[in-house]
Amino acid sequence: MAMVVRKAKQEDLLKVQRLVAKAGLRDEGIEHIIEHFLIVENDAEQLIGTVGIEMYEEVGLLRSLVLQSPEWDAKLSLEFLQLTLKYAEEQKLKAVYLCAKATSALFHQLGFREVVKERIPKEIQESAHFKKHQTADVKIWCCPIV
Repeated sequence: MAMVVRKAKQEDLLKVQRLVAKAGLRDEGIEHIIEHFLIVENDAEQLIGTVGIEMYEEVGLLRSLVLQSPEWDAKLSLEFLQLTLKYAEEQKLKAVYLCAKATSALFHQLGFREVVKERIPKEIQESAHFKKHQTADVKIWCCPIV
């Protein structure tokens, strides 16, 4: 099965919002950053995965990571996240942050490490998405872009 990863376009907005909502994630604000979403489509051009990056000067915040297809496995997930980090590098970001309830070997393999709140850049802390995820069970992870 062939899969295509591409940058989202404005006309993809509704499909991305639906996929994110179906996965039980918040879709608020996606309309403001749709141009910084990557999407994965299958042979039938159905949306089966997405991730967005809120871009700030030198850092980004990963959001709305959804991988929804029977074909997804650890290898494909790793490749998709590697492409996402490559995209972040092309955008001249020096680090990417994410909010997650559970640790993941996949994130560790990519270079993400848990960070304390005091080490999180101000622009990330002021993000509406970040603020909504500030609960006791959510950890903040950072991956330097090299």
